[in-house]
Amino acid sequence: MAEERLNRYISRAAGVSRRTADEMIRMGRVTVGGRQATDPGTLFDPGRKDVRIDGNAVVASEDEKIYVMSYKPDNVVTTMKDKEGRKTAASLVGDLSARVFPVGRLDYHTTGLLLFTNDGDLAYRLTHPKFGVEKTYLAKVMGVPTPGRLGILRRGLPIDGEMTNPAQVKFVEAREGKAWVSIRIAEGRYHQVRKMFDAIGHRVMKLRRTAIGDLELADVEPGAWRYLTGKEVRELVAYVAEKEREARGKRPVVVGEVEAAQARLAKVRRPRPERAAPAPATPVGERKGPRQPKPGWKQRSGRR
Repeated sequence: MAEERLNRYISRAAGVSRRTADEMIRMGRVTVGGRQATDPGTLFDPGRKDVRIDGNAVVASEDEKIYVMSYKPDNVVTTMKDKEGRKTAASLVGDLSARVFPVGRLDYHTTGLLLFTNDGDLAYRLTHPKFGVEKTYLAKVMGVPTPGRLGILRRGLPIDGEMTNPAQVKFVEAREGKAWVSIRIAEGRYHQVRKMFDAIGHRVMKLRRTAIGDLELADVEPGAWRYLTGKEVRELVAYVAEKEREARGKRPVVVGEVEAAQARLAKVRRPRPERAAPAPATPVGERKGPRQPKPGWKQRSGRR
């Protein structure tokens, strides 16, 4: 039997995401052939060495790959279990032929597109920051952002002392002192979109994820789910492969970039100075006529 990466094997055997498998291995919970393994990239032959998690033997099964799109509503936590008794992501999917797990997370009050799968490889590439997979959100914000402030989001700005990557930002509409803005980012920091809008002075009231890569939220109602079509799966896999190739040539952060962005941010958030009152108009009776030429004697005196 061919050798296999330990984290991939644990992901399939335990039905967890690749990132969770990495954490389990680094915590020392996994043994291979009776020896503790703490490197997720460890290569081993499953046919010759047994694998245990917390002392319990596990075997990775070759389940049929399942890909599910769900529309996460508000007040749902993106975990399969919750100690506080809140509604979880597990309630969004039905009784499937294999165990699936959510791909990445959405904040408790963020709604929209949430994928489920048992394909650990694809889930890993969709969620790991180094691949730069883009997610699109529609934000309803307080106030109406100016073009200058939206430009700050497009160029990138410092959040918690670290620059965000350039974002694709599109103003959608404004109504009754509120605005809807579409933003596409290639990161997934904690509350990132909300913090970006807070930084330019516009609090997010509602946030909905509308796309992951080129896969758009469609044909599913809030709280419901559906299987991805074969075409959607192929296009998603192709998109991730392209992002993986792009990641190899990613531009490093330039020295001083954070400071320059902070200066731009301070400039757009600076209160506008009050305009000076216009000069009083000259009374009609005192209006001056055209300037007259100098007398001849003044012109001659300036040529000494």
